[in-house]
This record gives sequence, C-alpha cells and structure tokens, in this order.
Amino acid sequence: MARIKIFSQPTCNACSELKEYLRKKGVDFEDLDVTADRDALDEMIRVHKVRVTPLIIAGDRKIIGFDPVEVERLLNEAG
Repeated sequence: MARIKIFSQPTCNACSELKEYLRKKGVDFEDLDVTADRDALDEMIRVHKVRVTPLIIAGDRKIIGFDPVEVERLLNEAG
C-alpha cells in the first residue's frame, strides 16, 4: 500500500473523523498538522495545489475532504 499522508488541522472536525476512521480500520498514516508545520503547509499549497483540509495523499491519488466512500475506494485500490 502506498504511504498515506494526511494534511490536517487540530480544529477540523472532518480531519478528526478521517483519522479516527483510518485508525479503526488499522491503517497507518502520516499526520501533518498544517498549523504547526510550515513545510507541510507549503507542500499542501505549492505541490498539491490545495488550501483546505483534510487532504489525503496516497501515491498519485489525492482526496480533498473526508468522503468515506472515496477513502474506502482508495484503500481497496491500494490494498
């Protein structure tokens, strides 16, 4: 499975729901808090061209926001 990176913020409810969803499924991920990590914020904006959280990156796939159907599809494709 491709490494999963999540760009998130502590006050983002969708970010918290996404991380909890992945934890319950036993999925490892790297959590990048864009409010505390300027490099992560820069990567999110400059590399991925996104300014909202959560942003999920897995290989060449990108999901903006928390859509359980899309996340499940991503996990099935990667698994």
